[in-house]
Formats: sequence, C-alpha cells, structure tokens
Amino acid sequence: MDHDFVGMHSEDGAAGNTARQTLFMTAVISTFFGILYFLGLMGKLIVDGSIHSTSSPAVSMVSAAVGLLWDSTLVILFVALRRQITGRRAVFAELGVAFMILLAACSSINWYVQLALVPQVARSGDALTLALLDVHNVGSVMYAIEHLAWGLFFGLATIFMALAIEDGRIETLIRWLLIAAGVMSILYLPGILAASQFLIDLGYYAAGVILPIATALLAIRFRKDSAVSVKNG
Repeated sequence: MDHDFVGMHSEDGAAGNTARQTLFMTAVISTFFGILYFLGLMGKLIVDGSIHSTSSPAVSMVSAAVGLLWDSTLVILFVALRRQITGRRAVFAELGVAFMILLAACSSINWYVQLALVPQVARSGDALTLALLDVHNVGSVMYAIEHLAWGLFFGLATIFMALAIEDGRIETLIRWLLIAAGVMSILYLPGILAASQFLIDLGYYAAGVILPIATALLAIRFRKDSAVSVKNG
C-alpha cells in the first residue's frame, strides 16, 4: 500500500486505516458541497447577472444549511489529512488544521444565525437587527465574520496545509491548487479595502472552483488506500 502522500510515512495500523477512510469520505462530501456552491454561483450569474445577488428565502436557508455542513466537513477533512503527515512538515499541517477550525467556528456561527435567528427577526419587522445579522448585507456583522473566515482563515489554512504536502504528481497538483485557493481568498481582504470587485470575486471562485477540484483529487488519491483499508479491516 502506498503511504508516501507527503514523502514520509503516515500512520499504519487500524488508526491509520480509519484516518484514510475518513479522509476519502470527507473529501467526497466536501467536493459535493463545493459543486453545490459552484452551481449556486453560476445560477446567480445566469439569472441575475451577478454572483452577489440575493437568493429567495428558501434558497438562502438551503445555502445556510450547506454552509454549516461544509464547514464541519472541512475540519474533519483537514484533521484526517493531518494524520497522513509526519516529520518536519507536520507543523504546517497542524497550523492548517488550526486555521480551518477558526474558519469553521466563525462561519458556523454565521450560518446558524442565518438559519435560526434571521427568519425570526425578519418576521418581527426589526429592520435594525436584521441589518446587523443578515449575511447578504455588506454592512452587517455576519458578513464581516463570514468573509474573515473564508478570506483570511481559509487562505491561511489551505496555504499551510499545502506546505505540508510534497512529492508525487497528483500531490504536487493538490499542493498548488490549495496554494492558489489560499492566495485568492486572502486577496479578498485588500479587495474589500480597495473596493476592487475583481479581488473580491477571487475569493468566491477559490471556494467554488479551486477547492472542489483539490478535494476531488484528494478523494481520487485516497480512494485506493481507503478500499484496501476496508478490505484489510
């Protein structure tokens, strides 16, 4: 069985098998959520001419649920990926996990607020509170929290995890995709300050295009290992 994902030896035994199976499954699930996000962006672009248009309440609720699940899936994926990495590069993987946890904490709070509080506030007619909580309002607290998460924290998480990956053709491609996604996401922050729509949009395409490709390649890379682990388990 090939364990040279990062040019080092990952865990063997039952724990290593479980980590590889978990990595494969969460990579598949994350890719699915990423495709849904991409389809949502393309739907807005086609129907409204902008990826920043506001969806209907029903679609927004579905998007919030997907966002909440995607955040959790990415944390599990990064933890499982960390278990494949030993040696001097392990510190980069640990930093990647740490920043992914920060992303999930911030983003999950936002999406839970969108699911549990925003509909109630909207029905009550409290426009001031709604303006603070609605993630679609660029002046809201939730908008700032969500884009801090997927701008800075996601960017650092993917860049640090990429630095832990080395060797192999598919591994090299995954590494550079993660770096590209990270850089594009971080550029969102100066895009906000400079009011550059181009830089702002890079962050959306990093999550909706680059990330699903990277997780799909992770699923392909660990599909064989996962199948062997199940057979031997």
